[in-house]
Amino acid sequence: MGGGDCYPVAATCQYRHMDAIEIRAATPDDADAVECYHDRCFASTYSSQLLAGEFEAPDREGTRQQLHAWFQPESVFETRVAVVDGVPIGHFTVSGHQLLHLFVEPDHQGMGLGRRLLAEGEAMIAAGGHSDFELHARVENFAAIAFYEAAGWTVTDRVIHTVEHGISYHEHVLVKQHP
Repeated sequence: MGGGDCYPVAATCQYRHMDAIEIRAATPDDADAVECYHDRCFASTYSSQLLAGEFEAPDREGTRQQLHAWFQPESVFETRVAVVDGVPIGHFTVSGHQLLHLFVEPDHQGMGLGRRLLAEGEAMIAAGGHSDFELHARVENFAAIAFYEAAGWTVTDRVIHTVEHGISYHEHVLVKQHP
């Protein structure tokens, strides 16, 4: 279910303040560490479904390869990572008008980092000249959907089917207007 061959996780309790966190552009060297907490996020969010055999875990190598490609300087994807002591603990990825990824290492959730990353992602999309923002969230990820709704995003009637990293799932389309 994940986490077996991962980089060390940044200590939790001593980094409960945002001023200890640096946000910088992702590099290909970050891909392994980001994939590790991406896997931990999936395992944490969907633990009961994974244990019941209702969900399959994503292909970790496929995720790692995708992240490595996204983090290349010439990529059309822009990713920022939140780092503590050189260890990535969160990130967001945007492309055009879309927020494609927003993840925070489970041990670092609940301190406002997700809201900070979301605000920076939205600012990056707006700086690209876009006023209509879009993101997709798995229909079963109630916590993420509530997080986005609290930040002013609206769940639309659109549901899309996604196949990625060896798994197939449905996602709600959420939108937000930038003033």
